[in-house]
Amino acid sequence: MASVTNTGITISSTDSLSSGQKIFIANAKEAFEPAAPDPDLISSERMPSGHKQWDILTYARLSDATALTEGVDMTTVQQLYANYLSINPTEHGVIVTLSKRAITRQPGSLERQAGSQMGVSMRARQAKDVIALYDGFSKSVGGSGTTLDITHFRGSVAYLLTDNDSEFGPAPMPLRMSAQSEMISDLILDLTDAGSRVGGVEDGLSAELVQRWWRGADRAYGVQVYHSAYITVDSSSDAKGGLFAQEALHIVLEGNDESTRETDESRRTTEYGLFKSWGEAERADPHGVEMYFNAAATV
Repeated sequence: MASVTNTGITISSTDSLSSGQKIFIANAKEAFEPAAPDPDLISSERMPSGHKQWDILTYARLSDATALTEGVDMTTVQQLYANYLSINPTEHGVIVTLSKRAITRQPGSLERQAGSQMGVSMRARQAKDVIALYDGFSKSVGGSGTTLDITHFRGSVAYLLTDNDSEFGPAPMPLRMSAQSEMISDLILDLTDAGSRVGGVEDGLSAELVQRWWRGADRAYGVQVYHSAYITVDSSSDAKGGLFAQEALHIVLEGNDESTRETDESRRTTEYGLFKSWGEAERADPHGVEMYFNAAATV
């Protein structure tokens, strides 16, 4: 890289490197939009610097208390037991290289666009990592070609709120569902079916849903339902979402977002980078349900 000598002190108001960096990172953060809600739906912790992994302890429940007999010593002693989950964050990154000539001809706008696009790219990767965990839940409802309806939905909620596991117990509220939009569309169709309601579609829940449709994170049966744009549809037009308690899945973040800017004068280019480190894992299998349903396009 060629060196250039200038006189005087470079200050923040005239430093083009500082200005470009601020434009870039600001737009990268703005791009963390709600099209990928999944990382925000699960438990999250930030790992302090200087650590290589994060261990999460989950204590098993004690046995039920026993009745006592007056004057008789209580001999049953219970022991605390904890399952531990180790998460090792890994680094993720995306790089965009712009020619200096292109930047000169569109000053500011290309850096902003790079920041926006790279922010979307980073968020998409994080969301897809979380989405991959839904397939790991042992409990699965639906199946290939099956249409999601309120029976599947309320049945899954009932399963999570039932004492199915001696260690974990019922899932704690609140519950969330992340699903492909066509799956949610089928659920809305079931809720708004005039034939299934007394009085038809003119009043009550059905009328409300038909009039305002779905806003992206409404409640059904007490569960917040989120559209996840990055849940993929397979070759059979099926998709896998999840209905779970927040603490069923866990993501650990390491450090802050890191933006970089590196120039190559011989190539007349500037390389912009965005880097972030995280790791994710299933924490409580009984507190989640895989939602496997048809997601064929409506139109």
